[in-house]
Amino acid sequence: MSASRHWISVYDELGLDWLSIPEVPQKTLSDYIEEYARSFRDRVALEYHGERYSYGYINQCANKLAHLWSVQGCHAGDVVGIQMPNTPQYVIALIAAARMGLVVTSLSPLLTAKETYSQCCDAEINVLFILDSLYSRIERSVEKNIPTLRTVILSGMAEMLPGQSGASVPVGDSRITVLQLKMHLEKPMSDAPVNNKQNNTTIDTALYLQYTGGTTGKSKGAELTSRNLFTNNIQANVFYKYRQGMEVVASAFPFFHIGGLAVLMNSLRTASTLLIIPDPRNITHYCQTMKNNPPTVLANVPTLYQMLMAEEEFCSLDFSGLRVAISGAAPFPKESINRLEEIIGEGRYCEVYGMTETSPVQTINPAERFKPGFVGIPLPGTDLRIVDSENEDIEMPCGESGEIVVSGPQVMRGYQSNLVETSKVLKTYQDKVWMHTGDIGYLDEEGYLKICDRSKDMLIVGGFKVFSIEVENKLQELPFVEMCAVVGKPDIKRPGNDVVQVYVQSTKSTRFSEPEQTERIVEFCRQNLSPYKVPKEIHFVREMPLTSVGKIDKKSMRVDQRNTSKITA
Repeated sequence: MSASRHWISVYDELGLDWLSIPEVPQKTLSDYIEEYARSFRDRVALEYHGERYSYGYINQCANKLAHLWSVQGCHAGDVVGIQMPNTPQYVIALIAAARMGLVVTSLSPLLTAKETYSQCCDAEINVLFILDSLYSRIERSVEKNIPTLRTVILSGMAEMLPGQSGASVPVGDSRITVLQLKMHLEKPMSDAPVNNKQNNTTIDTALYLQYTGGTTGKSKGAELTSRNLFTNNIQANVFYKYRQGMEVVASAFPFFHIGGLAVLMNSLRTASTLLIIPDPRNITHYCQTMKNNPPTVLANVPTLYQMLMAEEEFCSLDFSGLRVAISGAAPFPKESINRLEEIIGEGRYCEVYGMTETSPVQTINPAERFKPGFVGIPLPGTDLRIVDSENEDIEMPCGESGEIVVSGPQVMRGYQSNLVETSKVLKTYQDKVWMHTGDIGYLDEEGYLKICDRSKDMLIVGGFKVFSIEVENKLQELPFVEMCAVVGKPDIKRPGNDVVQVYVQSTKSTRFSEPEQTERIVEFCRQNLSPYKVPKEIHFVREMPLTSVGKIDKKSMRVDQRNTSKITA
């Protein structure tokens, strides 16, 4: 139990109760959509490139897709891998999976073929729902090597739009059935008699298997239930105050990221209209979408807010109906927050902090009691402690930093089939299960959390986590790399983000010049890692600095680059 919950005084000041969480209805995502297909049948659920899809329509589509999966032999507990950008199809697939009692694992479209294959194997997927252009790139490496895979469903970016044809279907491996989504969505409803209640799915059934580096570099699947996700929605909604059937949500968080999933689930849970932004870099499209559909809720990463603020069109939008602007995944400088509030209005901006394993939000810096430089106070029903990094039984006093550990109903069940890693992060203390985040921070006298340092050796690039050990292990496969270390540095062009740097000590026998090595390193990383993990700067050192116990001394690298030669990749 936390020795000093000073945040309770802030709750009292705001007229809120930290101890109690609003009741969580015993409804799955499928139950919500079925209900809204009746009570909000014609309300717009999704807006995509000018097309509007009602709750009644997406419910029918989910029925048809669930029926297709049933015909393909899927049963409750089977795993569906979704590798799609933000599209209506992604949403329909998630609802259909909930209707069938299937478990969803999202795969980033940025993953390489090798990374996709690795996650598919670890999750033991049975169905792969994938963008057609991505499948053509990974077909050989995925289709023939995943023993549990039996069905691939292809979908195109535009196939839900009027007048567009479906994805082209390759011949493929005869062991695998390859289907086109559009063909099945166009079939009559009479072909899709699906009732989710036949699967005995409850809110305590695993719905989502979200892969994360967690507090180490190896990717692991965090098991999240509907209760985890919806409870976290409801906890945060004490501050967001979503109104049922009334909100228009504009967000470019990718659905395959836990932040995007949280936004999506909260939108569907409250019968909101979600503006789907497939490409966050297309600022013109994003602004036009908001102009045509004035949002009441904004949710983005800080870098996107900065990109938006640089656009005159964004600055001229009508934000009179906006109630809240949510930011997360990285810090946001105070100056930038002030600039944003000049555009959207004061007292509407809030920040959240969390991680995949906590569904994801742990703390919120509420708009009505915002404290710059902090990430806020724990959500209702969420307990938080700062413990000594070397001795977790010692709780740190106010103002002194240590590891952040958190307990609450949003904490995951564990990592799938990985008891060892689960036991490292989920620990019982005084009859509570605590998630050890690996992040370092402290609590001030009001119970506001300050992040001092990220998880050891973890970088943030565009809102995504990059773990140095993953990049280092990959680089060690190059024969001319004797030792290497990945160290981040602040990205001055994108505050709150890091530049991925790699320090390399080459073998004495290498015949490559440093420019040649750089070229080979960059090309190798592009082939084997996601784009945001590829080093942007490469430093060559004569000797890698070591600590007294023989470990690579990354701390000295961050402050002393005099003994290096740098080449920008």
